[in-house]
Amino acid sequence: MPVDRNSLRNIVINNNEKYDDILLKRGRYFIEQYATQKLVYPTLQQMRDITTQQHLWTVGDKYWKLAATYYEDPSIWWILAWFNKKPTEAHCKTGDSILIPYPLSTMYRYFGL
Repeated sequence: MPVDRNSLRNIVINNNEKYDDILLKRGRYFIEQYATQKLVYPTLQQMRDITTQQHLWTVGDKYWKLAATYYEDPSIWWILAWFNKKPTEAHCKTGDSILIPYPLSTMYRYFGL
């Protein structure tokens, strides 16, 4: 079952005046958007509960492809980005070691999911 990483994020109202022209054209007065989520990296004690598998980053790799390969779910690509402290593929270079954390149930628990 896919886990939605946005389920813990608050929805905030953005009514900043710099958007007034755009909003009025659309008949709106504000934008609802997700607040920035603050993710906490596992502690050393929590890291003991995590097993990792190494993947060497190659040309054409994408987080969603790795998530599809290792977890059979491309929508949880964000776990790989977060765990490796590389938020986008642009932060990865050919030959970088990417760690694939297991088990997913433990990772979800650290997020409160």
